[in-house]
Amino acid sequence: MAKGSVWEVRSLRVMLSLIFLIMSYMILDNFLNDRFQTWLEKLLVFIFPTIFLIYCVATFFRLNQKNYPLYLLIIIVTSHLSLNGVFIGAEWSNLQLSPEERLGVGRAMDFSFNSFPPTAIIALFFQRFWAVVLWLILSLIPALKNVFLILLHPLTYFTGDWPLLLQDGYAISSWMFQDNIMISTFFIVLLLGVALFSRYVLNATLNFERANAALGRYFSPEIKDEIENSDPAFAGQEPKDMRVAVMFTDLISFTRTSESMDPKEVLRLLSEYQTIMVDCIFKSGGTVDKFIGDAVMANFGIPRSYGNDAQNAFDCAVMMHRRINEWNRERQSSGLDPINHRVGIHYGDCVVGNMGSEQRIEFAVIGDTVNVASRICDACKQNDTDFLISGEIAKLIVNPYPTEIVKNAVIRGRTEPIDLIKIYPPTT
Repeated sequence: MAKGSVWEVRSLRVMLSLIFLIMSYMILDNFLNDRFQTWLEKLLVFIFPTIFLIYCVATFFRLNQKNYPLYLLIIIVTSHLSLNGVFIGAEWSNLQLSPEERLGVGRAMDFSFNSFPPTAIIALFFQRFWAVVLWLILSLIPALKNVFLILLHPLTYFTGDWPLLLQDGYAISSWMFQDNIMISTFFIVLLLGVALFSRYVLNATLNFERANAALGRYFSPEIKDEIENSDPAFAGQEPKDMRVAVMFTDLISFTRTSESMDPKEVLRLLSEYQTIMVDCIFKSGGTVDKFIGDAVMANFGIPRSYGNDAQNAFDCAVMMHRRINEWNRERQSSGLDPINHRVGIHYGDCVVGNMGSEQRIEFAVIGDTVNVASRICDACKQNDTDFLISGEIAKLIVNPYPTEIVKNAVIRGRTEPIDLIKIYPPTT
């Protein structure tokens, strides 16, 4: 069985707390009445339920998503064993009487189903349909047991005659019995319907949480919260033109470095690198567009501009430079080779929005600006640097670091030359 969700675990914990309170009350009530004499009655009414309560407390703290299905099944079965034990213990003395000594048996039929509704309603705390059905079936056992014992009594009989019902304690009210059957059936159908609807709502909630988690992997927490709170139609937005700062990064000599590494080490290296990149992007208010092997594409200014997108992109690249240096010091202290990367940033017009087919849709940024930013990152190789920005970015930012201008640089795939600026942030 699939492991439980966080909501299922929470719901079962609430149910355990409720069962604990109900069973504690029943034990205390039976103890105060002190009408049980035999060791079997005391075992059923006091000792066995007390052991079950201790088990409930232990389960409450040991319960988790992985063991949820097993504990759910065990709790359902042991709960009813304990409840039925209390019921049998409370009735034990009466069951030892001969049929003639058991007076008013017919009247008892009217109350045979009284324990079913309060017990059955606990099924609403289960988020799995099989558990609800099992709980309802087991909840019917005390009522069916009482009906079976009363019908086996040699002196009981059904009648709808009201004066006779008032005079004879062995007479069973036929209309009351029918009402109890009808109400219990309606109650079962109602609980099953509520359980199915509850499961539907839970699945919708879990799907929303998964979508929300996916949103958080691409957008910074501030942007994600803004999308959720003020832009509910975000998923249905049409593509639109926007001015965006686009950044590309990639690892230097990654192919050569990875050839001598174990595949697991390569994945660990990429994971650590991408974690650093994403953290810097989010702290700078950017958006992770995609991972392309050892490269990362990020955008600043979507889903809406904050007026300083170029500066945010530049500050993000400086932060990345500093974090890479810190990471390398940690790697060298562990006897590992240092890692270096390139960064290229450009600013310009892009088409931004949801694109794709009915089967698959994604939020994308496309346009010449994206292509130029990628080529600028590649151009770091020919210009002996690891940090290049376009002239468009340079016009929009405050840069306190040393620079070197590359005039009329020709980048691959573009005939019109552009100005590039080498950035030399501090190494510490």
